[in-house]
Amino acid sequence: MTTLQVETFLQHCLLAQAKLQAEHKVVLALSGGLDSMVLLDLLAKAQQQLGFKLQAVYINHGLSNNAVAWAEFCQQQCAVRQVEFSSVSLKLEGRHNLEARARAGRYDALAAFITTNKHLLLTAHHADDQIETLLLALKRGSGPAGLSGIAASKPFAAGQLLRPLLSFNQAQLQHYATEQQLAWVEDESNIDTQYERNFIRHQIAPLLRQRWPHFSKTASRSMQLIANMQQLADYYTEQFYPQVVVNDRLQLTALAQHIPLQQHLLIRRWLADTGLTPSVQWLETLYQTVILAREDSSPLLVLDGFNIRRYAEQLYKVAATNNSKPNYNLAWQGTTQLVLPEKLGQIDINNQASTDALPVADDSGSIVFGKLSLLFKPSSALQHKPLKQWFKLWQVPPWQRLRVPLLLNKQQQLIAVAGYASASSAQQAKYWLHWSEMAK
Repeated sequence: MTTLQVETFLQHCLLAQAKLQAEHKVVLALSGGLDSMVLLDLLAKAQQQLGFKLQAVYINHGLSNNAVAWAEFCQQQCAVRQVEFSSVSLKLEGRHNLEARARAGRYDALAAFITTNKHLLLTAHHADDQIETLLLALKRGSGPAGLSGIAASKPFAAGQLLRPLLSFNQAQLQHYATEQQLAWVEDESNIDTQYERNFIRHQIAPLLRQRWPHFSKTASRSMQLIANMQQLADYYTEQFYPQVVVNDRLQLTALAQHIPLQQHLLIRRWLADTGLTPSVQWLETLYQTVILAREDSSPLLVLDGFNIRRYAEQLYKVAATNNSKPNYNLAWQGTTQLVLPEKLGQIDINNQASTDALPVADDSGSIVFGKLSLLFKPSSALQHKPLKQWFKLWQVPPWQRLRVPLLLNKQQQLIAVAGYASASSAQQAKYWLHWSEMAK
């Protein structure tokens, strides 16, 4: 592919992927390396034609003594092309999992620049990066999402992330940079093979290309096919999800209507809402110890600070810190607002009736927790029962029962269970109680 063809095809990719218009705000992740300098040069030319706003951002990870000099180089190159430039410094402590932490920090910093749906973040990933990503995914035993490689486009922050160079290998970019007499910097860490990606780049990828010259192209085709299958699986998972997950609880009866593979995808989708990414082994343990446990048991499995629990044919995600009974006794006197401890929200007791508020006939009392042996008679019930029996009838999970606010009158009688029932009727109400929950 000639220099002109590379430049023309890139402009085509930009138009096809982003449909760039004057109102777009393009942010380029600029490192100063060959790949990102090629993209800077091409974007600066596209900006002159299309009129969009272009900004380059350099991220200083603090890992090289040359980082400040590289930032100055990027600033100078942007000034020559009349491109707005910004530099952001990160502070990464220690060497553990440094590649992943540097990548996460970089994208967190770049997200601050993508603030509207008109913003586009562009990175200079190319076809050779795809092969490195595929081999790393194989090494980790990744599933389809990992094996599908680097996405050409995806939502990012408030806008989109685009990678328009994925159709080009580094040799083509090198050819363009040489023909255009571009300057760039060489990061000394790129030759350090203690980093996994560099080991693949310098030791493994050249052997693959030597043996099979078209390996990058055929592997990329396989990755795209995997990505297509993943997209199809995601589509059907989203279609089934509302039937299986209600109020953030996984409905086991509905889940059982699907084949095992779809069940796994639905469970992963449910956990992903809380940022949880279980291993295959963890999922199998979930099936054996929680989903298939005896009906009269109270199974629990821990995952990254959350307890996964089952009750009444439903799975719950419960933050591990939200399990104990709050040892508080909060007084209330007439109209008031009480902020509850341990992120349990707040209680409002006022004169405003509403469909989600409970009537209260008394003038004062206290808010307590966990007194499950207290007798209670909802206004619609015929007899008193211990509170724990009412909770069972209301199908309140055992771990939540200790954290439901209870309203006692001055005689220490239970007169309202926040969020569930009151001993007073609407006709008897002097006040109305509303519980705004923050965490269950």
